[in-house]
Amino acid sequence: MNFVSKVGLKKIMKKLLRYDTSKTFVFIDCETFNLCLNFCHNLPWQISMLKVQGDDIMASKDFYIKWDTHLKIGEEAARITRYSQQTMDKIGVAPEDIYPTVKDWLDNADYIVGHNILGFDIYLIKGLYEYMGDDYSHLVPKLIDTNCIARGIHTDKKYNKKDNFLEYQYRSIAKRVRGVKTNLTAMGKYYNIEHDYDKLHNALVDLELNLKVWNKLKREIDL
Repeated sequence: MNFVSKVGLKKIMKKLLRYDTSKTFVFIDCETFNLCLNFCHNLPWQISMLKVQGDDIMASKDFYIKWDTHLKIGEEAARITRYSQQTMDKIGVAPEDIYPTVKDWLDNADYIVGHNILGFDIYLIKGLYEYMGDDYSHLVPKLIDTNCIARGIHTDKKYNKKDNFLEYQYRSIAKRVRGVKTNLTAMGKYYNIEHDYDKLHNALVDLELNLKVWNKLKREIDL
């Protein structure tokens, strides 16, 4: 490779997010009472976050949240997510206690990443911000949904740099192709990622797999 080619390659690398180790990514996942997107009928009882630079986890948080609410988790949802009332009674804290950390991490992140964050988690994050009297809208332009990216790649609708990335992701949410599975488990196994799949649906365990999947996906998208 000649000098000019090397210089050109370095310029390209600087522009691609996968090579930028200076940016802070916060991965976030919520476990909830049910699948409703409205705080009136659903609340997050676990919020986990990873703070990442490059491929490295710099810090992690795992919160169990006690709400003053009449809402109860269903038996099936509790089984799937391994909800434990005993654990909640022991280490659960009020939303007011965890919110300053959640807000600090999300507000100061360069990017916020989640698997189906645009289709689900952002609605719970929105509810938490509004519950605390804050606006959440500044977070939306920073969102990276790995489920949307995977769906785009596996339906031959890869991201074009000329597109608005947020709009591209929202279009991918609506893209359904029979036989194409892009859930976190499916993506982990597609990339032959070693992980404790039996413990998924714990928010922190999900995020650890989400990071591994992102590290594969980011090499397949010119972002």
